[in-house]
Amino acid sequence: MSRILGQFGTDTAPYVLREAAGRDGGAVRVLHGAGWALAGATADADGGVAAVLTGRLDVRLPLLSRIEAGGRGVAERAPAALVRAAFQTEGPGFTEPLRGGYAVAVADTRGAQRLVLATDDAGSIPLYHHWDRVRQVFSFASDLPALLALLPSRPALWQPGLDAYLTTGAALDGHTLLDGVRMLPPGTTAVYERGAGPRLIRRDPAEGATVPAPGTPGREPRPERARRSRGGTPAEALLDLPGPGTALLRELTGPDLPSAGPAPDGAGAGAPPPLDRRRVRDLPALLPEFVWRLGQPEADPGALLVSALYAAARRQGLGTVLASDAAEEIVAGRRRVEAALGEGPQDWLSRYADRLAPVPAAHRARLYARDYRAFLDDRGDAAHGLAVRLGAEAERRSRRAALTAFELDELLPARGLRRAAHLAGGHAVSGLLPWSARRLWTAAAPYAAGPAPAAAGTLSGLLVPGGELMDFVRETLSPSRLRISGLLSRRSVEKLFAAQLDRPSERLAGTIWALVVFELWREEFGPAVRRPVPPPVRAKSPAELPALTRRAPVL
Repeated sequence: MSRILGQFGTDTAPYVLREAAGRDGGAVRVLHGAGWALAGATADADGGVAAVLTGRLDVRLPLLSRIEAGGRGVAERAPAALVRAAFQTEGPGFTEPLRGGYAVAVADTRGAQRLVLATDDAGSIPLYHHWDRVRQVFSFASDLPALLALLPSRPALWQPGLDAYLTTGAALDGHTLLDGVRMLPPGTTAVYERGAGPRLIRRDPAEGATVPAPGTPGREPRPERARRSRGGTPAEALLDLPGPGTALLRELTGPDLPSAGPAPDGAGAGAPPPLDRRRVRDLPALLPEFVWRLGQPEADPGALLVSALYAAARRQGLGTVLASDAAEEIVAGRRRVEAALGEGPQDWLSRYADRLAPVPAAHRARLYARDYRAFLDDRGDAAHGLAVRLGAEAERRSRRAALTAFELDELLPARGLRRAAHLAGGHAVSGLLPWSARRLWTAAAPYAAGPAPAAAGTLSGLLVPGGELMDFVRETLSPSRLRISGLLSRRSVEKLFAAQLDRPSERLAGTIWALVVFELWREEFGPAVRRPVPPPVRAKSPAELPALTRRAPVL
């Protein structure tokens, strides 16, 4: 999947955008003028409006009819030309007739210049942006390495970011782990005009029919329809992961769609482990590029298998595959919600948070350095914010409605869809879903019943005395390297290693893995780390002394 990127409020030379797009970003077309520049493989400009697009646009009759009704015939149905014509017809509300999985940017130079960004309703493709208030420059890109290449200096680490990552697996509410770099929320249009900051407009989701659960007599969706991506392009294969999400897509698409693979260990469609033992020795060299491609730390070691399968799909010459990894996230989220609905009123929030967190709450509190823990105590940690937010939403609506909205509107774009877009795009493959996330959520009900599948157990087996990864992770989490950021307690990390060596478990190994990936990400992106400043100690007021008065003389 190609990149889009650009700047507004400064004269950016075309070579800057081409260099930022990188060699693996494919050929890009640069559109530019006084004070603005856009770049993308799919681009179009006419009549003072320029547009770039990444993803897939579903070209439907209502879209064409609205454009033609506005008096603007479209000679060719190229996606970027349609986006440009739709904007000229509808203005900033141009996304209303658009369907598909996309991210777009439009520069409007008619009159007062403005830049408009938009993502689809599900947030299928990330769109990152940064506003330099001092220089009055707005920059954006569909992946973080490209955006960072446009900035004059590296951003600092967003201080609550480590806690957010270990609590929910990603920074939420549009944050990233880089201070000042934001991700556009799903179903959102951002309008930037000179002299003012970006204005975000949250759109109402497009209406769409639901998908009946698989097995419903007489109401099965046709497999040939399911094999088409949300952008209307036929999928050539199904990413073959060992999980219920893949089984869901397989039942919806039918048995004839080939699998993208084989699995990296040669086991075919069986149950390959998250880490291929034969390639573990290559991980120290592979992981830096892996975290660079993702842009954000990823706590799930299964993402390595996903990346390997996308690479295998590329070697097979496949261009578009159904993203089973995103479907796995949908099924996992549905399972978390169903489990929370069966919990009591006193502990459902804490139990839901523990199922969600890469690192359990009890471990997180002990792992943080003293100053970072004091910073979080004063500010409020991510777990507290999550509990307050979900608790209030559950009281206002219902527990099911609050958790479902959180899973689909916050977690899925920040975790599953973001990961799928970057891993597939990094291997020049389009990984898309056959339907919207909400429709797949409905269809996933039978697959979310019961307990979660047991972990393969290979990660814990690698983090034992003599294990293939132990020397590498110990070096990555060595006291000298942890001292640089000052966020993690060196003594607590040593105790974590001791506990894993004494009684190996997947939970402890997963905690170590999450910390390793964060440290590798921090070193790869090099954000400036501002040491947390503990809150000032408020001195107690001295006891109030009685007022001194002159005693009257005794006569």
